[in-house]
Amino acid sequence: MKDGQPRFFGPLLNALDNLVGRAVIRLVSAAGPTQQLQAELSAGEMKNDLDLLEGYGFTAQPLPGAIAVCLFVGGERENGAAILAHDQAKRPRTLAPGDVALYTDQDDPAAAAPDAQHRLHFGRDRSVILRAKRLDIQCGNQRLILDETEGLRVQASQIRFEEL
Repeated sequence: MKDGQPRFFGPLLNALDNLVGRAVIRLVSAAGPTQQLQAELSAGEMKNDLDLLEGYGFTAQPLPGAIAVCLFVGGERENGAAILAHDQAKRPRTLAPGDVALYTDQDDPAAAAPDAQHRLHFGRDRSVILRAKRLDIQCGNQRLILDETEGLRVQASQIRFEEL
């Protein structure tokens, strides 16, 4: 760098470093309208009450140990929010390119979709695989329950079978 550039770029790089941080989630409070995280940033810096911002219509409660990306408005470390939480130990590793899955910590990350115990998998081959111990579908007063131990139960005012 030329003379003078470190004096100019040093504070700029420091300000950018204060805007974004990677943190390890230590505690989660999910009771309120926005989940609150306690997270440990680099060098042991602990932040309490970080809002976990989630995409509209989607929510998940991350487990302690998951990684979060944190943003600090204006570089002020007192004004932060987590925008993403990721648990690399739990993420399924058997998806084909383009596949999508919803999963929990109860699933085996190495399990293929047909062998997973708790996953909703959308395949590029237009397949949908839902793995669960209990499936409960309600539509108005009608209900279909498929349970691993109880079998199939239908609560309906009318059952009609038609040929396709």
